[in-house]
Amino acid sequence: MRGGPGSALAIVTGGLLALAFGGGVLDLVREVLHYNCSWGIGGEWGPDGTWLCADGIGYVGVAVVLGGMSALLVVAGLLVAIAAPSRGRSVVFLVLAATPIGWIGWWTYYAATFYSGPRPAGETGWGLWAATVLPSIILSTVSLIIGAVGAFTMRRWSFVALWCGVGMVVVATVLQPGIGIATFVSAGMLAAAEVGRARVR
Repeated sequence: MRGGPGSALAIVTGGLLALAFGGGVLDLVREVLHYNCSWGIGGEWGPDGTWLCADGIGYVGVAVVLGGMSALLVVAGLLVAIAAPSRGRSVVFLVLAATPIGWIGWWTYYAATFYSGPRPAGETGWGLWAATVLPSIILSTVSLIIGAVGAFTMRRWSFVALWCGVGMVVVATVLQPGIGIATFVSAGMLAAAEVGRARVR
């Protein structure tokens, strides 16, 4: 499983999982972060208030932007997998693993804070994002740091750090399934960094 075929399999697996669980991001941005929604209370909105959100067509752009980024990263990872195993290649995989984490973190923050109108008492876009998405982003970031230890050290035990990084990304996705469209790609890249590591003598 060393080399290109094993790394490619890890990347494709991550991409397929991102595709399978990618629909969760639409629930996240619509039902949780209230992107393309408006809040009202009283009258037709009801005495307790409610969110009125766009229909499914209003979220096609979200699917294209986030799904397109993940697809591009998978293609980039497969191109990198052609190269011979080396520390440099593992570092590139690490960079590719970090990109979807940063992208989904920024995009969900944007989605949570885009609406500037009235909100339920005590709610802010920043606070909503921090409570629902930020913990998973932090855990994913820590996993990348741990993965970096494995990618840069290239010791006999480095594979443990890389696989711990993969596992932590999966845990972060369990905490917030809506970011799976990005984090599964990240996990695939980290796995590729381990599978395609140069052997340590």
